[in-house]
Amino acid sequence: MANNRRRKTRKSNAIIETISNKNFIIISSILLLLIILCIVINVILHINESKKISEEQMRIAKHVEDVYTSAEADLDDANNYKSDSIIRISAVGDILLGDSLKTYGSNDNGLYTEIFSDISKYFKDSNIVVGTYEHNITNDNKVFANAIRESGINLVTLAHNHALDNGEEGLYATKEYLESIGIETTGVYSDEISDRIKIKEERGAKIAFLSYTYDDGEKRVNIYNEEMVKNDLQYAKENADYTIVLMHWGDVYKNEVNEDQKNKAKFLIDNGADLIIGAHPSVVQPMEIIKNNEGEDCLVAYSLGDYTSDFRSENSNLELILNIQLYYNSEENRVSLYKVDYIPIYMNDYGIKYEKNRYKLLDMKNEIASYGKGGSTLDKKTYEKLVRGIDRLNGIIQK
Repeated sequence: MANNRRRKTRKSNAIIETISNKNFIIISSILLLLIILCIVINVILHINESKKISEEQMRIAKHVEDVYTSAEADLDDANNYKSDSIIRISAVGDILLGDSLKTYGSNDNGLYTEIFSDISKYFKDSNIVVGTYEHNITNDNKVFANAIRESGINLVTLAHNHALDNGEEGLYATKEYLESIGIETTGVYSDEISDRIKIKEERGAKIAFLSYTYDDGEKRVNIYNEEMVKNDLQYAKENADYTIVLMHWGDVYKNEVNEDQKNKAKFLIDNGADLIIGAHPSVVQPMEIIKNNEGEDCLVAYSLGDYTSDFRSENSNLELILNIQLYYNSEENRVSLYKVDYIPIYMNDYGIKYEKNRYKLLDMKNEIASYGKGGSTLDKKTYEKLVRGIDRLNGIIQK
């Protein structure tokens, strides 16, 4: 009996051991399959993500090439083709110094300079680089002005709605300091027409810059009114070969051009303006070609967005560098619009956790092209912002 019980016990133990081994094998197999499945899913997701990025980059590249010509090629073009007759002018939008940007830079000029390190190359071959300097200079923000000059800006308009934020003294102090560091100014009012207009000679041609802002009660800058504008344009026609008008106009944060802008643009061109560059909305607005009375093409860029700002809106951080090439025919003493290209840039805020390198102007085309190829420092969130931004700019420009 005892032997029978022992045999039965051994047999039961053998069965239990066999079952346990089978369970272990089954469970191990299931776990192995799950691991393999997870690996396969991750590989598929990675392949799909890479494919998506590649498709986005191809699509964006097509958009960019449709809307913006190659800036690097244009630099070569400006230097090689009719090089002694091409005048290259670059333009940016509003130069703002908000509280966050001011605190970030403090008195460290290096931090401000780094903001422009990726895009200042586009100005190196420009004869004139123009923008709107939309704040007053004080002792505690001169380093910012210095960085703006180092980025390539050499001519600004002071006709804007913040001209007298620090009173007339602040306006004149701003003008004086900018000119002391090599940034010429226009837009400050004078009874003398010759003092209201900046005429610059480049490659033998004389280019006149006129600037105006809308009337919101500010004085001592050029407030737009048709009588003064008409007289100024007549003076420019008599004393210069080409006239560019810098306009401070439009609705803030609106990508649409309003009727007031359209009416003013037509008046300006009918009275002699050859090209109009707008600012103030803090976002990009469309461009268009308007025929003047002689049937010539006149470009109107209603708003290029901001050059510098610390707004948190993606729309406000989208902006353009407008590169203009003028051709000077010395035999006929005539300047004409030869070529225009546009460079999309984005003012990115990496967040308050970055004491340094918090703000950066990104070259959108190059950043998108390099993302996922090991040459970009962008995270996925920033990359997706740039993709949305290019799509938005494409829609605005196509209008």
